[in-house]
Amino acid sequence: MSDDRFPTRLSKRLIYQSPWIELYADTVRMPDGSVIEGYHRLHYPSDAVCVAVFNRRDELLMIRSKRYITGRLEWELPAGSVEKGETPIEAARRECLEETGCHVENLRFLCSQNPSNGMADLTVHVFAARAADDTGSFDQNEVAERRWIPRPQLMRMLRRNELRCGVSMLAALYALQFYL
Repeated sequence: MSDDRFPTRLSKRLIYQSPWIELYADTVRMPDGSVIEGYHRLHYPSDAVCVAVFNRRDELLMIRSKRYITGRLEWELPAGSVEKGETPIEAARRECLEETGCHVENLRFLCSQNPSNGMADLTVHVFAARAADDTGSFDQNEVAERRWIPRPQLMRMLRRNELRCGVSMLAALYALQFYL
């Protein structure tokens, strides 16, 4: 059933497809009746997760990711795709171990978000947890370093725009407000 208050897809054309992302050019009827040709839309076949991991001193574990797209080392929280057959909570545990070397406990769901809902349908499930143990081993192809950040330092990093990843910013602030 269609709702005239929202845009309606009349057709879609696949432009690009990979296991991770699909790009479509849709034809869309707007609520006022006008039609837009080539309304570009990104579809993500998988949801994603982002996890704020705290130690016993309530410091947040940050990773410095090697980001090809921006050409920078970026401070972020562990995050990644939910793999086929995996639940978001299983993905959160796996991503923490892969990217930080930490097993987690007290893993709790905080929220789901759509970081770019004007052009993409990606849903990111945000979790917070405590570090249970720390193997120290992480994927060095993705992560340059990891560091436990005290709350005052994290707030300074946010204020100075040293965190550029919107998903990580929201997850960190959400966890500080609703997990600790």
